[in-house]
Amino acid sequence: MKDIYCELIIPGKLPVDIIFETERVMAFHHTQPYWERHVVIIPKAHIDSLANYVDDVELNKDFFEAIRIVTKQFNDQYGGCRISSNVGDYQSSKHLHWYVHQGKRLRGEDGKAIH
Repeated sequence: MKDIYCELIIPGKLPVDIIFETERVMAFHHTQPYWERHVVIIPKAHIDSLANYVDDVELNKDFFEAIRIVTKQFNDQYGGCRISSNVGDYQSSKHLHWYVHQGKRLRGEDGKAIH
């Protein structure tokens, strides 16, 4: 599978626990989290990565609203969090996505569980 977001998540074929959604973005709990608390924020339109992002005022607004809402929840509940986005060879899915995460790491970069 090349793009789990376009193929399964956005069309609703793979149910996810949505935290925030607009016409342009979706924030949801990761289906196979790498951290104890792990949220993914994606554009609903396909964009390969941050390196290929074309400035879009409305999309920027929705992205930052999603990031603000999720990070506020994490900050209020857990005292903080991290935000990250992978680009190029570091991307497991070639669809722009932001991670908001906190807590103990559950999986390594290869996706295998850490014991």
